Amino acid sequence: MTVAFMRRLFLPTGLGIFWACVLLLGSGCGPLRRAAIRDVVGVFSDPSGSSVFAQDDDPELIREALPFALKTYEALLAANPKDRDLYLTTADAFVKYANAFVHAEADRLKELDFSRAQHLRQRATKLYLRGRGYALAGLTLDYPDFEKTLRQDTQQMLQALPTKDVALLFAAAAGWAGAISTNVSNMSLVAELPMVEAMMRRALELDEDFDRGAIHEFFVIYEGSRSEAMGGSAQRALEHFDRVVTLTQGEKASPYVALASSVAVRKQDYKMFKELLNKALAIDPDAVPEWRLANTLAQEKARWLLDHSSELFLDYEEAQP
Repeated sequence: MTVAFMRRLFLPTGLGIFWACVLLLGSGCGPLRRAAIRDVVGVFSDPSGSSVFAQDDDPELIREALPFALKTYEALLAANPKDRDLYLTTADAFVKYANAFVHAEADRLKELDFSRAQHLRQRATKLYLRGRGYALAGLTLDYPDFEKTLRQDTQQMLQALPTKDVALLFAAAAGWAGAISTNVSNMSLVAELPMVEAMMRRALELDEDFDRGAIHEFFVIYEGSRSEAMGGSAQRALEHFDRVVTLTQGEKASPYVALASSVAVRKQDYKMFKELLNKALAIDPDAVPEWRLANTLAQEKARWLLDHSSELFLDYEEAQP
Protein backbone atom coordinates (compact mmCIF):
# COMPACT_ATOMS: atom_id res chain seq x y z
CA MET A 1 0.00 0.00 0.00
CA THR A 2 1.45 3.36 -0.96
CA VAL A 3 1.82 6.49 1.13
CA ALA A 4 -0.09 8.40 -1.51
CA PHE A 5 -3.02 6.01 -1.26
CA MET A 6 -3.17 6.17 2.51
CA ARG A 7 -3.14 9.94 2.40
CA ARG A 8 -6.09 9.85 0.02
CA LEU A 9 -7.82 7.27 2.15
CA PHE A 10 -7.68 9.22 5.40
CA LEU A 11 -7.78 12.81 4.21
CA PRO A 12 -11.28 14.24 3.51
CA THR A 13 -10.52 14.92 -0.14
CA GLY A 14 -9.71 11.26 -0.69
CA LEU A 15 -12.63 9.59 1.07
CA GLY A 16 -14.94 10.18 -1.84
CA ILE A 17 -12.41 8.76 -4.29
CA PHE A 18 -11.88 5.64 -2.22
CA TRP A 19 -15.53 4.87 -1.60
CA ALA A 20 -16.34 5.58 -5.23
CA CYS A 21 -13.85 2.86 -6.16
CA VAL A 22 -15.42 0.48 -3.65
CA LEU A 23 -18.84 1.12 -5.17
CA LEU A 24 -17.46 0.60 -8.67
CA LEU A 25 -16.13 -2.82 -7.65
CA GLY A 26 -19.70 -3.92 -7.13
CA SER A 27 -21.24 -2.13 -10.08
CA GLY A 28 -21.68 -3.10 -13.68
CA CYS A 29 -20.34 0.16 -15.03
CA GLY A 30 -18.28 -1.39 -17.84
CA PRO A 31 -15.32 0.72 -19.05
CA LEU A 32 -15.55 3.17 -16.12
CA ARG A 33 -15.43 0.30 -13.63
CA ARG A 34 -12.45 -1.32 -15.36
CA ALA A 35 -10.56 1.98 -15.50
CA ALA A 36 -11.20 2.66 -11.80
CA ILE A 37 -10.06 -0.84 -10.86
CA ARG A 38 -6.86 -0.47 -12.89
CA ASP A 39 -6.09 2.81 -11.14
CA VAL A 40 -6.65 1.41 -7.65
CA VAL A 41 -4.79 -1.82 -8.40
CA GLY A 42 -1.86 0.23 -9.63
CA VAL A 43 -1.78 2.09 -6.33
CA PHE A 44 -2.01 -1.08 -4.21
CA SER A 45 0.52 -3.12 -6.14
CA ASP A 46 3.13 -0.38 -6.49
CA PRO A 47 6.25 -2.02 -5.02
CA SER A 48 7.73 1.35 -4.06
CA GLY A 49 4.87 2.27 -1.78
CA SER A 50 4.75 -0.21 1.09
CA SER A 51 6.32 2.09 3.66
CA VAL A 52 3.21 3.59 5.27
CA PHE A 53 2.79 0.59 7.59
CA ALA A 54 6.48 -0.25 7.92
CA GLN A 55 7.41 3.25 9.07
CA ASP A 56 4.78 3.47 11.79
CA ASP A 57 5.80 3.32 15.45
CA ASP A 58 2.38 2.29 16.80
CA PRO A 59 1.85 -1.49 16.49
CA GLU A 60 -1.69 -1.28 17.86
CA LEU A 61 -2.69 1.19 15.17
CA ILE A 62 -1.33 -1.14 12.50
CA ARG A 63 -2.96 -4.18 14.11
CA GLU A 64 -6.34 -2.47 13.82
CA ALA A 65 -5.75 -1.06 10.33
CA LEU A 66 -4.48 -4.19 8.60
CA PRO A 67 -7.70 -6.28 8.50
CA PHE A 68 -9.41 -3.55 6.48
CA ALA A 69 -6.46 -3.42 4.10
CA LEU A 70 -6.45 -7.22 3.74
CA LYS A 71 -10.09 -7.34 2.72
CA THR A 72 -9.53 -4.45 0.32
CA TYR A 73 -6.70 -6.38 -1.34
CA GLU A 74 -8.99 -9.37 -1.72
CA ALA A 75 -11.75 -7.25 -3.24
CA LEU A 76 -9.32 -5.82 -5.76
CA LEU A 77 -7.97 -9.26 -6.62
CA ALA A 78 -11.48 -10.57 -7.18
CA ALA A 79 -11.96 -7.78 -9.72
CA ASN A 80 -8.48 -8.08 -11.23
CA PRO A 81 -7.38 -11.74 -10.94
CA LYS A 82 -4.47 -11.45 -13.38
CA ASP A 83 -2.41 -8.88 -11.45
CA ARG A 84 0.77 -10.61 -10.34
CA ASP A 85 2.02 -7.74 -8.20
CA LEU A 86 -1.28 -7.54 -6.34
CA TYR A 87 -1.07 -11.25 -5.53
CA LEU A 88 2.34 -10.57 -4.00
CA THR A 89 1.09 -7.57 -2.03
CA THR A 90 -1.86 -9.58 -0.69
CA ALA A 91 0.18 -12.67 0.15
CA ASP A 92 2.86 -10.65 1.90
CA ALA A 93 0.30 -8.72 3.95
CA PHE A 94 -1.54 -11.84 5.12
CA VAL A 95 1.66 -13.62 6.15
CA LYS A 96 3.06 -10.62 7.99
CA TYR A 97 -0.22 -9.90 9.77
CA ALA A 98 -0.48 -13.54 10.86
CA ASN A 99 3.10 -13.54 12.13
CA ALA A 100 3.38 -10.15 13.77
CA PHE A 101 0.00 -9.96 15.46
CA VAL A 102 -1.90 -13.25 15.62
CA HIS A 103 0.88 -15.83 16.03
CA ALA A 104 2.87 -13.56 18.33
CA GLU A 105 -0.11 -12.99 20.62
CA ALA A 106 -0.80 -16.72 20.75
CA ASP A 107 2.75 -17.40 21.92
CA ARG A 108 2.45 -14.81 24.68
CA LEU A 109 -0.87 -16.15 25.93
CA LYS A 110 -0.10 -19.88 25.97
CA GLU A 111 0.70 -19.90 29.72
CA LEU A 112 -1.99 -17.40 30.72
CA ASP A 113 -4.99 -18.39 28.62
CA PHE A 114 -4.50 -21.71 26.86
CA SER A 115 -7.93 -21.71 25.21
CA ARG A 116 -7.45 -18.23 23.76
CA ALA A 117 -3.94 -19.11 22.63
CA GLN A 118 -5.23 -22.20 20.82
CA HIS A 119 -7.89 -20.14 19.09
CA LEU A 120 -5.27 -17.63 17.93
CA ARG A 121 -2.96 -20.38 16.69
CA GLN A 122 -5.79 -21.85 14.63
CA ARG A 123 -6.57 -18.42 13.24
CA ALA A 124 -2.89 -17.81 12.47
CA THR A 125 -2.75 -21.13 10.59
CA LYS A 126 -5.66 -20.07 8.39
CA LEU A 127 -4.16 -16.65 7.72
CA TYR A 128 -0.76 -18.11 6.89
CA LEU A 129 -2.37 -20.55 4.45
CA ARG A 130 -4.40 -17.76 2.92
CA GLY A 131 -1.21 -15.82 2.29
CA ARG A 132 0.45 -18.92 0.88
CA GLY A 133 -2.53 -19.44 -1.42
CA TYR A 134 -2.27 -15.95 -2.89
CA ALA A 135 1.47 -16.33 -3.47
CA LEU A 136 0.96 -19.68 -5.20
CA ALA A 137 -1.83 -18.15 -7.28
CA GLY A 138 0.55 -15.40 -8.35
CA LEU A 139 3.11 -17.97 -9.45
CA THR A 140 0.41 -19.94 -11.27
CA LEU A 141 -0.17 -16.97 -13.58
CA ASP A 142 3.20 -17.70 -15.20
CA TYR A 143 3.41 -21.43 -14.44
CA PRO A 144 0.09 -23.25 -14.97
CA ASP A 145 -0.60 -25.93 -12.32
CA PHE A 146 2.33 -24.57 -10.29
CA GLU A 147 1.34 -26.16 -6.97
CA LYS A 148 0.47 -29.53 -8.54
CA THR A 149 3.80 -29.64 -10.38
CA LEU A 150 5.64 -28.48 -7.25
CA ARG A 151 4.20 -31.40 -5.28
CA GLN A 152 4.93 -33.92 -8.03
CA ASP A 153 8.52 -32.85 -8.76
CA THR A 154 9.66 -30.15 -6.35
CA GLN A 155 13.19 -29.70 -7.64
CA GLN A 156 12.24 -29.59 -11.31
CA MET A 157 9.60 -26.95 -10.67
CA LEU A 158 11.87 -24.84 -8.48
CA GLN A 159 14.77 -24.99 -10.92
CA ALA A 160 12.51 -23.47 -13.57
CA LEU A 161 12.05 -20.30 -11.51
CA PRO A 162 14.18 -17.20 -12.28
CA THR A 163 15.11 -14.40 -9.90
CA LYS A 164 11.96 -12.41 -10.67
CA ASP A 165 9.94 -15.07 -8.83
CA VAL A 166 11.83 -14.86 -5.54
CA ALA A 167 9.39 -12.54 -3.78
CA LEU A 168 6.37 -14.74 -4.51
CA LEU A 169 8.37 -17.89 -3.74
CA PHE A 170 9.46 -16.47 -0.39
CA ALA A 171 5.92 -15.37 0.51
CA ALA A 172 4.54 -18.81 -0.34
CA ALA A 173 7.21 -20.62 1.67
CA ALA A 174 6.95 -18.23 4.63
CA GLY A 175 3.18 -18.70 4.79
CA TRP A 176 3.56 -22.45 4.49
CA ALA A 177 6.21 -22.59 7.22
CA GLY A 178 4.11 -20.37 9.47
CA ALA A 179 1.11 -22.65 9.09
CA ILE A 180 3.22 -25.67 9.99
CA SER A 181 4.64 -23.94 13.07
CA THR A 182 1.17 -23.10 14.38
CA ASN A 183 -0.32 -26.53 13.65
CA VAL A 184 2.34 -29.12 14.45
CA SER A 185 -0.30 -31.73 15.25
CA ASN A 186 -1.37 -31.77 11.60
CA MET A 187 0.93 -34.49 10.32
CA SER A 188 -0.04 -34.07 6.67
CA LEU A 189 0.95 -30.41 6.89
CA VAL A 190 4.16 -31.14 8.82
CA ALA A 191 5.10 -33.72 6.16
CA GLU A 192 5.30 -30.84 3.67
CA LEU A 193 8.15 -29.13 5.54
CA PRO A 194 10.89 -30.55 3.26
CA MET A 195 9.13 -28.95 0.29
CA VAL A 196 9.01 -25.62 2.14
CA GLU A 197 12.70 -25.90 2.94
CA ALA A 198 13.45 -26.60 -0.73
CA MET A 199 11.50 -23.49 -1.71
CA MET A 200 13.46 -21.33 0.70
CA ARG A 201 16.77 -22.79 -0.41
CA ARG A 202 15.93 -22.09 -4.04
CA ALA A 203 14.98 -18.52 -3.13
CA LEU A 204 18.30 -18.15 -1.31
CA GLU A 205 20.16 -19.54 -4.31
CA LEU A 206 18.47 -17.07 -6.64
CA ASP A 207 18.82 -13.96 -4.47
CA GLU A 208 20.64 -14.46 -1.19
CA ASP A 209 20.31 -10.84 -0.10
CA PHE A 210 16.58 -10.65 -0.89
CA ASP A 211 14.85 -8.03 1.26
CA ARG A 212 18.11 -7.32 3.10
CA GLY A 213 18.54 -10.86 4.41
CA ALA A 214 14.95 -12.03 4.99
CA ILE A 215 15.74 -15.55 3.75
CA HIS A 216 18.82 -15.75 5.97
CA GLU A 217 16.69 -14.69 8.93
CA PHE A 218 14.26 -17.53 8.18
CA PHE A 219 17.16 -19.99 8.29
CA VAL A 220 18.41 -18.59 11.60
CA ILE A 221 15.21 -19.87 13.17
CA TYR A 222 14.85 -22.96 10.97
CA GLU A 223 18.38 -24.21 11.62
CA GLY A 224 18.62 -22.90 15.16
CA SER A 225 15.37 -24.28 16.54
CA ARG A 226 16.02 -27.91 15.56
CA SER A 227 18.51 -30.22 17.18
CA GLU A 228 21.29 -31.79 15.14
CA ALA A 229 19.41 -35.10 15.33
CA MET A 230 16.47 -33.41 13.60
CA GLY A 231 18.71 -31.90 10.91
CA GLY A 232 19.27 -28.52 12.49
CA SER A 233 22.61 -26.84 13.06
CA ALA A 234 23.57 -24.09 15.49
CA GLN A 235 26.63 -23.40 13.37
CA ARG A 236 24.62 -22.89 10.20
CA ALA A 237 22.18 -20.71 12.12
CA LEU A 238 25.10 -18.54 13.27
CA GLU A 239 26.36 -18.26 9.71
CA HIS A 240 22.97 -17.07 8.50
CA PHE A 241 22.79 -14.68 11.46
CA ASP A 242 26.19 -13.17 10.61
CA ARG A 243 25.10 -12.68 7.02
CA VAL A 244 21.79 -10.97 7.86
CA VAL A 245 23.50 -8.70 10.37
CA THR A 246 25.95 -7.72 7.64
CA LEU A 247 23.16 -7.07 5.15
CA THR A 248 21.21 -4.96 7.67
CA GLN A 249 24.35 -3.30 9.06
CA GLY A 250 23.26 -4.35 12.54
CA GLU A 251 20.33 -1.93 12.47
CA LYS A 252 17.54 -4.51 12.54
CA ALA A 253 16.53 -6.06 15.87
CA SER A 254 14.77 -9.20 14.65
CA PRO A 255 17.89 -11.23 13.74
CA TYR A 256 19.15 -10.89 17.33
CA VAL A 257 15.77 -11.95 18.69
CA ALA A 258 15.65 -14.86 16.24
CA LEU A 259 19.05 -16.21 17.33
CA ALA A 260 18.27 -15.69 21.01
CA SER A 261 14.91 -17.49 20.84
CA SER A 262 16.29 -20.39 18.82
CA VAL A 263 19.97 -21.25 19.34
CA ALA A 264 20.44 -19.64 22.76
CA VAL A 265 17.31 -21.26 24.20
CA ARG A 266 18.03 -24.66 22.66
CA LYS A 267 21.61 -24.58 23.98
CA GLN A 268 20.35 -23.24 27.31
CA ASP A 269 22.92 -20.45 27.06
CA TYR A 270 21.39 -17.69 29.16
CA LYS A 271 24.40 -15.38 28.80
CA MET A 272 24.17 -15.52 25.00
CA PHE A 273 20.39 -15.08 25.20
CA LYS A 274 20.63 -11.97 27.34
CA GLU A 275 23.44 -10.39 25.31
CA LEU A 276 21.57 -10.87 22.03
CA LEU A 277 18.33 -9.42 23.37
CA ASN A 278 20.12 -6.45 24.91
CA LYS A 279 21.70 -5.77 21.52
CA ALA A 280 18.25 -5.87 19.96
CA LEU A 281 16.95 -3.40 22.54
CA ALA A 282 19.90 -1.07 21.99
CA ILE A 283 18.92 -0.48 18.35
CA ASP A 284 17.26 2.86 17.65
CA PRO A 285 13.91 2.08 15.95
CA ASP A 286 14.03 5.46 14.21
CA ALA A 287 17.47 4.93 12.70
CA VAL A 288 16.00 3.22 9.61
CA PRO A 289 12.43 4.46 9.03
CA GLU A 290 11.50 1.51 6.79
CA TRP A 291 12.20 -0.86 9.72
CA ARG A 292 10.57 1.26 12.44
CA LEU A 293 7.57 -1.02 12.92
CA ALA A 294 9.62 -4.22 12.55
CA ASN A 295 12.12 -3.00 15.13
CA THR A 296 9.38 -1.87 17.51
CA LEU A 297 7.73 -5.29 17.32
CA ALA A 298 11.04 -7.14 17.67
CA GLN A 299 11.93 -5.10 20.73
CA GLU A 300 8.55 -5.85 22.28
CA LYS A 301 9.30 -9.54 21.80
CA ALA A 302 12.79 -9.09 23.24
CA ARG A 303 11.37 -7.54 26.40
CA TRP A 304 8.80 -10.31 26.69
CA LEU A 305 11.48 -12.97 26.33
CA LEU A 306 13.64 -11.35 28.98
CA ASP A 307 10.64 -11.11 31.33
CA HIS A 308 9.97 -14.83 30.83
CA SER A 309 13.55 -16.05 31.02
CA SER A 310 12.80 -18.22 34.05
CA GLU A 311 10.35 -20.24 31.94
CA LEU A 312 12.90 -20.80 29.18
CA PHE A 313 16.04 -21.72 31.13
CA LEU A 314 16.27 -24.58 33.60
CA ASP A 315 19.25 -23.04 35.41
CA TYR A 316 17.92 -19.49 35.33
CA GLU A 317 18.50 -18.89 39.06
CA GLU A 318 22.11 -20.05 38.87
CA ALA A 319 22.72 -17.83 35.84
CA GLN A 320 21.81 -14.68 37.72
CA PRO A 321 24.75 -12.53 38.93
